[in-house]
Amino acid sequence: MSVLKVVKYPSDILKQKLLPVENFNSDLKYIVRDMFETMYAHNGIGLAANQVGINKRIVVVDISLKGEKKVLPIALINPEITYQSKKKQIAEEGCLSFPGFFDKISRSVSIEVEYYDINGKKQKILAEGLLARVLQHEIDHINGITFIERMKINKQIKFYLMFWLGKYKF
Repeated sequence: MSVLKVVKYPSDILKQKLLPVENFNSDLKYIVRDMFETMYAHNGIGLAANQVGINKRIVVVDISLKGEKKVLPIALINPEITYQSKKKQIAEEGCLSFPGFFDKISRSVSIEVEYYDINGKKQKILAEGLLARVLQHEIDHINGITFIERMKINKQIKFYLMFWLGKYKF
């Protein structure tokens, strides 16, 4: 088992739409295992493959660290959001690729996601609350979207200005 290096902003891979997983083999299982280990080592609750330098549509999530005991750790391969509620909620988010930086982001309260499990079996999950938020954040990642792009425009401008002035160092 390996803890992988977390890719930090402004790495180019964070801006790429990732390639779909085509082979559900032992290599995929090792990647997923290492992604979970990396997420836990950094006290995260979600991690996308590009955050560890892998160009594949893989997401791992475990919100039990935030007291959500009814949800088991989950690996989603090639996930796609098929439904998003119109009802939104604003809450603070952070990201392992932007260590120490947090901001309030508006996300759908509930979503439906279709994905493949680690064995290649098609699955569907209806997620609400924190799980919905984390899944949206991580699926954004595999589509090349960071949570900075979900901030209000005035906060985005401030973030980019402060970053390029050297006030934020990741």
